[in-house]
Amino acid sequence: MQALAIQTSLEESVPLHEVTFCVVDLETTGGSPTDSAITEVGAVRYRGGERIGTFQALVDPRQPIPPFITHLTGIDHLTVAGMPPIEAVLPAFEEFARGCVFVAHNARFDWSFLNANLVRLDYDPIPPPPVCTARLARRVVWPDVPNVRLHTLAEYFRTSVRPEHRALADAEACAEVLHGLLELGGRLGILTLGDLHNAVRARGRPNFAKIRLADHLPHAAGVYLFRGRAGQVLYVGKSKDLRARAKSYFYGDGRKKIEDLLAETALVDGIECETELEALVLEARLIRRHEPKYNRRGKTWRRYAYLKVDTAQAYPRIKVVREPKGEGAYLGPFNSSSQAQLAKEALEDVFPVRRCTKAMGARTRFAPCALADIGRCLAPCEGRVGRERYGELVRQLVSSLGAPGELLATLEERMKGLARSERFEEAAIVRDRLRVLAEHLARARFDRWLVEAGELTLRDTDGKLVRFSGGALVRGEDDEPIPLPCPRDRVDELAAVRGWLARNSVVVERADRHPAEPAEGGVLLHRVLGRLRAAQTPLGAARRELVKGLARASG
Repeated sequence: MQALAIQTSLEESVPLHEVTFCVVDLETTGGSPTDSAITEVGAVRYRGGERIGTFQALVDPRQPIPPFITHLTGIDHLTVAGMPPIEAVLPAFEEFARGCVFVAHNARFDWSFLNANLVRLDYDPIPPPPVCTARLARRVVWPDVPNVRLHTLAEYFRTSVRPEHRALADAEACAEVLHGLLELGGRLGILTLGDLHNAVRARGRPNFAKIRLADHLPHAAGVYLFRGRAGQVLYVGKSKDLRARAKSYFYGDGRKKIEDLLAETALVDGIECETELEALVLEARLIRRHEPKYNRRGKTWRRYAYLKVDTAQAYPRIKVVREPKGEGAYLGPFNSSSQAQLAKEALEDVFPVRRCTKAMGARTRFAPCALADIGRCLAPCEGRVGRERYGELVRQLVSSLGAPGELLATLEERMKGLARSERFEEAAIVRDRLRVLAEHLARARFDRWLVEAGELTLRDTDGKLVRFSGGALVRGEDDEPIPLPCPRDRVDELAAVRGWLARNSVVVERADRHPAEPAEGGVLLHRVLGRLRAAQTPLGAARRELVKGLARASG
């Protein structure tokens, strides 16, 4: 059957004075659309503050009307005797409501009743969201109005029609209440249909007092900044619609962090961006530059860590360091020192370099640790190995970071062997170490080809050109090339580019050096990562699930 053509969503930017509303009220035999029926339908078409049409129809519910309903509405069996059933009323109502936005007081009730009947009669249901004047009143007139009952709101706005539990009268009163709410809401920044839907959907108490701070923002993609009274940046975010996203904060949010942010906000700025990638990179750069108080990422970059093999030492070891300084080979950054520690342990499982933290010169000697006795360390501390042989081991370790085939194969075989021996907890530990190491080896390969491509121009799926210089997106400012290893304060910028390239198909238009990864170890790295991600099982899970996961990982 033909769908009920009530328009509940328009372009977000349509001004409210151009929207035609259909304000609806129903009288029913009870509160549940499952086992109750409609006895009366009333509706008013409203546009620009003027009533342009009404609809009213009594309906034979074809079921008993409870006495308390008759007492409340005055509708009894004699009132509806001979009236058409809902099947005959819906087509006329559909014609009346076509092209309108659905409105009701406590709209979920009326909306649910109508949809239940539409579905039962093979009509398409009215799509969400309905506009609820009760919810809107909580956003606009609280706390001036003690409650949001229709009768209370009608008195507050001094409507010409007062609600009396009859469909048409209540719909007319609700329409006048809607007009009053929209007038007040306009002063608070509720000016478009998108603003109205956001206000109705909002949770908690709104912060409408400052909503006009976002009025000047465009309906365009870009980055927005919340600033304090001294101009300091409090928060940076990105959106496909700057105005709508920034305003959404003021419609109400129960999180204390948002309430505190809005309490300090004195200005909202916006910067338009041509592409999603530009917005992602600009957001990362602004967070790096300003370290906003309310951006989590404004502080978390300080947690990043690296693995360093200090090749300047006589007997190098693998260190977890916070910044890539000085001569040596690096892997990272890792999101935390604990992740870096897992990768360090994976490398030490394969390469028996020393793990002691004592400084060692070429002639330094001291008593060996237990690792030396079990063959897990070459023990240069006791002179069991010379600098030349130890140096060869370190060169193999550094080489494996770029060509990790043998390294990954060794760790994967160790994991499988432990699983076959039913040493499941140890196998899970090796698996977790292997996953972290493999993910960061793959990331390092990607970052290297992007940065070392030099001047790089890509064409995205929309035909737009994206230019990089040394891994940095070229915008005209803050375009300094990204060094390798990537410093902590630019990790998020590089991660934004990496994520965008992974989600989008691009064509290389120009490159100083063609983007490519080393062939050695690439296939195995891809296979190991795929299997580990597919078979990911939390440490401490049931033994049976762990066996299944390891079996899948081992092929």
